[in-house]
Amino acid sequence: MNHSFRFLLLCLLALLPIGAHCEGWRLDAERTQLDKFALGLIGGIAAHELGHYAVATSKGYKVSHDGLSIIYPNAKFTPGDHLQVASAGFQTQWLMAELVMRNRDGSELKSPPGDFGAGVVSAHLAITAAYLVYLKDHKQGDVVGMADATGYSNNQIMLALAVPGALDAWRLFGNQVPAWIPELSVLSKGLGIAWAWTY
Repeated sequence: MNHSFRFLLLCLLALLPIGAHCEGWRLDAERTQLDKFALGLIGGIAAHELGHYAVATSKGYKVSHDGLSIIYPNAKFTPGDHLQVASAGFQTQWLMAELVMRNRDGSELKSPPGDFGAGVVSAHLAITAAYLVYLKDHKQGDVVGMADATGYSNNQIMLALAVPGALDAWRLFGNQVPAWIPELSVLSKGLGIAWAWTY
């Protein structure tokens, strides 16, 4: 690697923290209102499931449950509908996270969200982690549905879903988060949503 390229790379890296957050959110027994956090967590999980329900019923599909899984009895999905219904929970949690981590004018918060908001984002992170670690190959799960609809592997779908999760974890918990991290998170979510609705 030549010296001018190394110098340029170091200059770019030095500029990354400009416009950064100062402190990430912390679960602190003295400061955190656990009831608000728990309500946000439960609300975030409910929003994920309601996303599936809203998209499926808007397209005329029946919705039921098999244990904790949402199912669509006798559904004959088109590939596009299957992708949209299967990804609706992730799309909803992405939108909820953006609502929580932005000001009313759409700019990124410069301080951590409140405890309710942290619960909503934590639900998004927990759902993403659960699919990454345990549910990626669950036959009635979102990842398998998206993979079946598109022909991509479960691993490829999960990688695409993990990127916004990792970026949002950095946004919520990180200190000195570079200003480009929220923009990259929004870009990855926007591309995912656009892909699902134009498939």
